[in-house]
Amino acid sequence: MNFPNSLTVMRIILGLALPFLLVYGTTSVQIIACFIFVFGTFTDWLDGWYARKYKLVTTLGKILDPIADKIMVLGSFITFAVLGMYSIWLIIPIALRELVITVYRLIFLRDKKVVAAAQSGKIKTAVQMATLGFLYIYFIYRKIYLGEETFRQWLMPDGLMYFLLFLSVVLTLYSGYQFFTKNWKLVKNTTIKMMSDF
Repeated sequence: MNFPNSLTVMRIILGLALPFLLVYGTTSVQIIACFIFVFGTFTDWLDGWYARKYKLVTTLGKILDPIADKIMVLGSFITFAVLGMYSIWLIIPIALRELVITVYRLIFLRDKKVVAAAQSGKIKTAVQMATLGFLYIYFIYRKIYLGEETFRQWLMPDGLMYFLLFLSVVLTLYSGYQFFTKNWKLVKNTTIKMMSDF
């Protein structure tokens, strides 16, 4: 449990706490949740950079890091849907893609097969984080400055929110498509092995 892995574990804890803070917290607590998300996003970059720079990359870190990312990203997306900012159907494609590919990556890792992250996956992650950053800010702005009716009539931020969500969905599905096409033989063999074991 080195420093980068400790940061990852902390990010898992923060990611699990965020939905409760957003749903059950006061406005002040929800504002704190916004800063926690920003801090969690920063530690996602920091633990990877630190591990590579000081050669502290471990198998445990490779397992925990994608789990932490998915908890923070999917937890926040789902929570904002539950809070009524948009339909949950919008983020189901994101959830399915992230869960399926994370499972495959963990299986590959178990079998000591490393699949490098594609550029499309990195862009997807950056857009997802930008979208969530906007959602946190927009949610707080709505809570403090806008009434429910005014919020629904204020089309510009609403339109920007849906544009970012749409962009996140498209890039998520595209990166998933690239993952399967580039690693199809490995995915196919792994799937056959999983089915035979089952």
